[in-house]
Amino acid sequence: MMQVMTTSRPETTGDDLDLLAAVLAELRARVAPMVLARQERRREGATPAERLSTPQHLTLLALADGPLTMSALAAATGVASSTATRMVQALTRGGWVAPADPGGEADRRRRPVTLTPEGREVMDGASDTLRLRLRGLFSHLDADERAAILAGVRALEKAVQLDEERRDRAAAWSADSISSAEGDVPGSGVAEPGRMPSRITPR
Repeated sequence: MMQVMTTSRPETTGDDLDLLAAVLAELRARVAPMVLARQERRREGATPAERLSTPQHLTLLALADGPLTMSALAAATGVASSTATRMVQALTRGGWVAPADPGGEADRRRRPVTLTPEGREVMDGASDTLRLRLRGLFSHLDADERAAILAGVRALEKAVQLDEERRDRAAAWSADSISSAEGDVPGSGVAEPGRMPSRITPR
C-alpha cells in the first residue's frame, strides 16, 4: 500500500487545514509520475491516446463541450494565451483540433477552435487509459479504504465548487464596480449595468 510521506509535515493543531494541504501536496508529487506515465508514452507501439500528454489531454477535454476562442481555452486550462496557442498548433498538426469557422474572424485569438472526430476519439482513449491507471492503483486497497477515498474526493469536489462560486461572486462584483465607475459621468443619469463575465470550467 502506498504510504504518504511524512517529512516536513505540519503538526496537527486545533485547525487541521495546514495538515490537509500538506498531505495533498505530497500525494500529488507521488501520484503525478504514475498519471503522467512518460515511460508508457515513449514505448514502442503506444497508441496516440497513450502518447497524449497531460496538457494536451486537458486541452482536448476543455473543447469537449464545444468550440472555444484561444482566450477562453487559456482560461479553461489555466495557462497563458501564448501557451494555449502553441498547444492548439501542435494538436492541429496532429489533426485533433481545427478552426470552428475557417473563413471567419481573422484574429486568431478570437477565432474559435473545435475538436475533430479524430481528436474526440483520442481524447476518449486518453481518458480510458487514465482511468485504467487509477483503477490499478486503487486495486491494492480494500472496499472500506476505497469508500473512504471516494468520500474524500466528493468533499474535495465540494470545496472546489465553493471556491469557484466565491471567485464568480468576486468577478461579478469587480465587473459591476468597473462598469458603474465608467458609466458614472456628469449628465449621464445612471451608470450602465455591469455584465458578469462567462467562465469556462474543464471537465
